[in-house]
Amino acid sequence: MVSFNRVILAGNLTRDPELRFTNDGVPVCSFGLAVNRVRSRNEEVDFFNVSAWRELGETIANYKKKGDPILVEGRLQYRTWEAQDGSKRSAVDVVADNVQFLGRPGDPEDGGAPAGGGGRGRGGRSQSSSRDEVDINEEDFEDIPF
Repeated sequence: MVSFNRVILAGNLTRDPELRFTNDGVPVCSFGLAVNRVRSRNEEVDFFNVSAWRELGETIANYKKKGDPILVEGRLQYRTWEAQDGSKRSAVDVVADNVQFLGRPGDPEDGGAPAGGGGRGRGGRSQSSSRDEVDINEEDFEDIPF
């Protein structure tokens, strides 16, 4: 059975990022992301709840605000809970592994700055802002059955 859970979204923050801490003191940042879906005659918007943990979350909370453009790489996570009225609720959220701070048109200072855990990729090597270079960690492919 093949399993693959990866998502890449580019959009604008719908609210200021909220930084909270778990009981163990681990920082987690929550924010909303609006992604335009362009169709032939009309334009629709999809909204996603995103969480980023540890240093990545702290970086987002310190440097981003409502309306800022951002690219998020991560995975989908399904969660369930019981509401105060006793009803069961569920949601699918995005858990960010890496983000890129995108610039607005005419704003050269912010464009393309990496923010993935202090500018570090998943393989531990530093990321480049060049789109030609790709940081590939072969350990990520060990679970792929082909």
